[in-house]
Amino acid sequence: MGRHSAPEPAVPSGDEPDGQSDDFDSSQSLADFSAFAHTHPGSRRRVSLAVGLVMLGVILLGFGFVSLTMGDDPQNTSQQTNGQDTTAVPLTTSATVATSEPAPPTSPAPPSPAVMPVTVLNNSAVGGLAARVAAELEAGGWPIAELLNYSETQVRATTVFFSPGNAAEEAAAQALITQFPEITGGAKPRFNGLDGSGLTVAAVGDWVP
Repeated sequence: MGRHSAPEPAVPSGDEPDGQSDDFDSSQSLADFSAFAHTHPGSRRRVSLAVGLVMLGVILLGFGFVSLTMGDDPQNTSQQTNGQDTTAVPLTTSATVATSEPAPPTSPAPPSPAVMPVTVLNNSAVGGLAARVAAELEAGGWPIAELLNYSETQVRATTVFFSPGNAAEEAAAQALITQFPEITGGAKPRFNGLDGSGLTVAAVGDWVP
């Protein structure tokens, strides 16, 4: 018997509807993508980073919109104002009383009751000494009664004399020597024959203003 060769199966073309070319193409594409992903791992990280940045931008944009909306809300503004008013420190009762009561007006101190007119005697050879001493006393607030020359009795140091037993004149004499320590003779009672009357200063030349 002769040997018969079996007929070879027909190879389907890509144009035939029952062919396997579509399945082949899909499998090939997946294989190519898988190979690309395995060979390029940095691309996956870049894609993930890009997605994360986009989501972060969306979140920040949302927060900015909410903040802008709340800032323009008059109700929120009034609530913030009311919150500031409630946190203000209230005035204490003592502070309120202190500010409501006006301070009493200040008045100048009354003149000393010890001040009284003074007679000045020139008991020296210095011309115009009585006028110079009187000018100093008057500048200190003491009125001048009169100016006299006195030479009958020589006083040892410039002294202020007061009438014996007159407490007011004695107090004035003490105040005068306190204000003018140049009256080194102190305060003494008047003696007979001294010119002038009342409070009297005898200038002898040891104090020459």
